[in-house]
Order: sequence, then C-alpha cells, then structure tokens
Amino acid sequence: MSEEDLTDAIKTIRTVLTARMLATPVGTLQRETVADREARGACWVSRVVLPAPGEPDALDLIIGAVKGLGNGNEQYTIPSIENVRAQWTGHRVGVTKHEPEPDISESEKFLHLKEETKSPITILYMHGGNNYLLGPAARRATTSKLAQLTGGKCLSIQYRLAPQSPFPAALLDCLIAYLTLLYPSSDFPNASVPARHIVFAGDSGGAGLALSLVQLILYARKQQGIETPVLEFHGQKVVLPMPAGLAFQSPSVDPQLTTLPSWAANFEYDTVPPDPPGYDAEFPTDEVWPSKPPRGHYYCETSMLYHPLVCAMAADEWRGCPPIYMAIGSKERIVDAAKYFAQHVVIQGVPVLWEEFELMPHNWPMAFPSHRLSEKCYRSWANACSSFADGFNIQTRGSFTALKIFQERELEVTGLTKISKDEVRRLMRHRESSIRPFTGRQVAKYHL
Repeated sequence: MSEEDLTDAIKTIRTVLTARMLATPVGTLQRETVADREARGACWVSRVVLPAPGEPDALDLIIGAVKGLGNGNEQYTIPSIENVRAQWTGHRVGVTKHEPEPDISESEKFLHLKEETKSPITILYMHGGNNYLLGPAARRATTSKLAQLTGGKCLSIQYRLAPQSPFPAALLDCLIAYLTLLYPSSDFPNASVPARHIVFAGDSGGAGLALSLVQLILYARKQQGIETPVLEFHGQKVVLPMPAGLAFQSPSVDPQLTTLPSWAANFEYDTVPPDPPGYDAEFPTDEVWPSKPPRGHYYCETSMLYHPLVCAMAADEWRGCPPIYMAIGSKERIVDAAKYFAQHVVIQGVPVLWEEFELMPHNWPMAFPSHRLSEKCYRSWANACSSFADGFNIQTRGSFTALKIFQERELEVTGLTKISKDEVRRLMRHRESSIRPFTGRQVAKYHL
C-alpha cells in the first residue's frame, strides 16, 4: 500500500465512521459492536463466566482508592459485584481460514486450546472501544494473532460497558478477571496462572483500563505497606501481585481524548471521527444515552475524568509498575497523550519499549492487518509479551519505523515531548470546566 493509498483509505474509514457514529444511537452501536459470532478459522474460542466473589473486598479496594487518590469532590456510582463474561482465545492449527467452529462444548474447546498451547504465557486482554463499544469478538483476530505469535493463550474480558455501567464497573470486572486467573474457583476450567506469566494487554481504551488496574494495585501496595497486598476472594485470603508486564497498541491514556494538541492537529491523518460522538444536541438519543441523571461523559461523572483510576495521564505515581510496551502511530490523534505518559513513567524508573510507526492511524493493525507496518507491530507486540513473561531484564528503548523505506531509527523516550506536567494540568482543568451534562436538548460539544 502506497502512502497515497493509505491516506485515501484513512479518509474513507474516517468518513464512514463519522457518518455512522454521529447518526446512530449509542444503544444501537453497542448491540452491533458487542455481538458475538462464530469463531471461524485458525483460532480456538471458549466462552466462560467468571463467578462473582461473595466478599466485597475487590469493590472495597476500588472505593478506597477513589477516595485515597482523589480530591474529595469525586462523584460516581458504586457498582454491583457481578459475574464476568470472558472468552479464551488460542491458535488452532491445521485448519483453513474458513473452518467452522466445532460443535462441541465450551469446556471441550478449552481442552483443545490448552493442548495446542506451547507457552505458559497468559495474556489478559482488555479490548478498546472508548469504554462503551466492542467486545471480545471484535478483537478476536488480534487476540488469536497474539496467541499464535506467543504460543500462549488470551483471556479477553467482556467487561461492563458505559454509559449503562459507568466507572468503576469495568475496572471491577477486570480486577475480578485477574484475580480469577490467579485464584480460580473450583468450576473455572483453567488452573491457577502465576502472576509472572500474566501480561495485561489491550488497545485504545482497553489499555487505559489495564493502567487503571495497575494504578489500583500500586495504591493497595502503598496503603498496606507491602509489595503484595492481601484481600479476600472466594473464601480465601489472597495476595494481589503485579503482572509480568503491560503491552499496548494505540493506548488511550486520557478518556477525555481531546485534552492535548494532537487531537486537533492530527485530524486529517487519523481514522477517528472529528469529535467524540454523543455530546451534540443533534445526536439521536435512546434509552441508553443521555444517562439518567445526565452526565457529561459516557464513562464517568465529570468530577472523575482526571482521577488517576480513570485517566492514566493524570496519575502522578508509577514507581513499581511493570515494564510497558507501547505501539503508536505517529499521526494518531492521541499520540501527544501517549508520548507524555511514556516519558512520565520512564522518568520514574519504569522500563518502556516505545515503538512509533510513521503515518499510521489509530488501531492500524486492526484496520490494515496485511500492511507490513501492521505485521511488524504484531511481531513486536507479541515479542514484548513473551519477553515480559519469560522474565527478561527489560531496558527502556524507543524506535521510529519509517513507512517508505521500512527502516527503524532510535528515539530517546525521555525526550518524546516538550509538553510539561504543568501544561497538562492546565489543559485538564480547562477541559473539565468546559464540559456540561448532555441532556439531548442542548449543545454540549467539546471545543477543540
């Protein structure tokens, strides 16, 4: 694909997405993008339900962290503790790309998946979708590719979506999923997975959720004064360790999206619509959105937008975080936020593998899976996951891959951006002050 063809394809995708997302109620978009489908081709899929714990400890930890990391003005809805749906994904050998999903039980599918797994690595995958769209099936091509390249398996979480289930419901679901991998109940098909073999992975908003989960563990460490905090889970005292690493593609570290300059500056180069949909008086309403009572953001109350458990870019403390892999397109609208975050955590001693790809748009490996920069991204993403789970000593490294000549040059991760912490804080305050609850009867747009 030439640079001109890529530019035309990006524009076409953006035009189609914009028209669809601005004209379709949120509930309809959710039903279309969350729907499960048959798993055809070279992947095993086993659908599971992770039982809700009877104890409140997981939820209490989140409630305590909201208070402990906040300023006292946070408003949010306390979620119920519920079962969590998820899907195991693994590589299926010896079949064609059109091979139908076998007509056997989910437990039998999982047994086949395990038999064809070559590595102990387990990737806990949190899908993108800005916390209100998509599901495991929408990222099945990605998780099956990562499973194939690592030789391991993926557990993709069907976390609860906003706006019906706002913060912290999704975070609670991800915490329960992680604890279930570590300490499975008797009816869970997989044996316990040591934390050293677990990697948190995700794209876009899913990466933000994974970082929220890490921020939660860091808070628990600090509160309890020990490296592995303790809580009750399914009738036993358990510890909450860090995973082996974090591996992200097009990570969204700011749910507000529009805070930093690249959101406006890179509009014409990215597939992302011009504004987050659903905040304009002309946007079609339904039973899902506006929320009841109205709020200014799908995912959370305005008072929570820049809380460390919601916005990774707003979190000050990352010491003790495991190594992070970040793949980003050089012209993504969220690239400034990703650069600021990577630079901020590296300064605190967190190893970061930063890979920047010239002219690539948001989620380009999903949009253009056969592009050579997509193939390179998948290989690097999987290699990072394997390196983390194998316990390699990770050193910070940055690179930029050129589109035309397909050559890589080094980048200094501590010099990715000149945007200062003070400037980020100023822009956050400005954005927060401009947001009004969306009622469907007034213009409450984001101002670029």
